[in-house]
Amino acid sequence: VVGDLRFGRDISLTSYDDDWHFVDEDVPVQASGIRCVEGDLTITNTTSTVDLSPLANLAVIGGDLDISINDQLTTLTALDSITTIGGDLDIYRNAKLTTLKGLDGITTV
Repeated sequence: VVGDLRFGRDISLTSYDDDWHFVDEDVPVQASGIRCVEGDLTITNTTSTVDLSPLANLAVIGGDLDISINDQLTTLTALDSITTIGGDLDIYRNAKLTTLKGLDGITTV
């Protein structure tokens, strides 16, 4: 994906650059082909996403990875192919997420 990618519902008043690609819903199965996001990947305020299995092929994030405010998210294990995050890693307010297992393969942040 060229640019930034966001899954979930926007709860901020932030304006975004033209390179943002929005999916105003939970992480869809169509995301399964994504291997690289050149910008930021944001998964925020989803209502029914339990796992991130559609992102199992993702290996590189050029910018930030933000996983926040996902009420039903229970696991990050599908992210075990990610080796590189070019920016910040932010994970917060995911009420049912009890482990960071799945992020073990990240060697660069």
